[in-house]
Amino acid sequence: MRTIWEAFGRFFGPSHNDRFAELLLQLAETAVTCADHFRRTNGEDVGGIIDHEHRGDAIVAEIHELLDNAFIMRFDVADCMRLTDDLDNVIDGMRKVAIHIDIYRPILVPLRQDALDLFAIGERMMGGIRELVAMLGEPKLSLTAVREKASVIDRAEAEADKVVAVAERKLVAEYSPSDANHLAFIAWDKLYQLLEEMTDEANHCAELILSLARKEA
Repeated sequence: MRTIWEAFGRFFGPSHNDRFAELLLQLAETAVTCADHFRRTNGEDVGGIIDHEHRGDAIVAEIHELLDNAFIMRFDVADCMRLTDDLDNVIDGMRKVAIHIDIYRPILVPLRQDALDLFAIGERMMGGIRELVAMLGEPKLSLTAVREKASVIDRAEAEADKVVAVAERKLVAEYSPSDANHLAFIAWDKLYQLLEEMTDEANHCAELILSLARKEA
């Protein structure tokens, strides 16, 4: 049975909805590729990560132009904008981490295992986001399927929060003595904050797609 959006497509030609879904999937794939490179290089290849960010920025600009000129959209334009920007923020977050590592390289390299664990969790979350974004191209979102995938991402974000909490306790214990290297504490603490923000943004993407599925249901 044809959906209302397929009916619109017969009258108006290629749908803005289809193009939005295609572009957002391209952005999600860019984020996944960036996350893979980010993990494999331990966040040390600033130039490579910035290249991924620039590719993402170009896609974001195209999405914004599409939404600004859209006549009829399947999803609320404000929701589409928010999802696009949150996904872009994840890529931007990787750039911020890479720059931070580069600035504090003498202190942060080699990275501690808990930081590497957060890299891996972030990459795993982005794989889940890509799967959710791909579902936006389907004629109708399955609330059950979206909820299941979003729950997996939410659990990964909770796992990341626990890793950060344990890491911060270790930092307090290590750098509490008066003769401790306080610059090192600042460098590590900021790194964990940036990594936590990145996983938070990824979870926001999943929550937004779940919200879209609820509204459509």
